[in-house]
Amino acid sequence: MRNSLYLVFFLIVLIGVFILHLQFDSGIKIFLIQSYFINAIMAILALLLLSIGMQHKKNNLANLYLLTVAIKLVVYFLFFHPKFKLDGNIMRKEFFIFFIPYSIGLLAEIVMLGRQFR
Repeated sequence: MRNSLYLVFFLIVLIGVFILHLQFDSGIKIFLIQSYFINAIMAILALLLLSIGMQHKKNNLANLYLLTVAIKLVVYFLFFHPKFKLDGNIMRKEFFIFFIPYSIGLLAEIVMLGRQFR
């Protein structure tokens, strides 16, 4: 139950940041929506996986966390990086399209893990 409320809070924060991000970078709306959606799905899956891992095998939790981070980076290099490199270089706003929602999801995972071990 506690993790459900945590997921709802995470989604509310992510939607709020998305709306704010859209105000500053509305020219690439479709790609921004894709980025937030993909990052939200990855973060929710990681949070659920870590939640299950906390209940069953706490000694492998660090490995599980690193696995979720690795999967997210693989998704970045397979989906986002090729689109960012189409013009030959990655601009700052392109970098933030992926890494703002990514960092919010990562922060949510860290906070959830930290709250679990207080």
